[in-house]
Amino acid sequence: MDIQHLLIRQPGVLSDPEWIALESIGEDTSRFVFDDSMLHLLEDRGLVETAGQRWRITESGQRRLSERTG
Repeated sequence: MDIQHLLIRQPGVLSDPEWIALESIGEDTSRFVFDDSMLHLLEDRGLVETAGQRWRITESGQRRLSERTG
């Protein structure tokens, strides 16, 4: 899946796919709907990090989620 066309080019703004990806990681979903490129993009932005075989949301990612839902 090419995710480039789904992204917003403003670093402080989450696109819908990025927000959905963060939410699903936060819910410890066993089936992630995006491919690894989304995870690495979120990692590059400092929103997620690897935790062994799983991914977890960073403090910055958690803050972004709460800002968007709030």
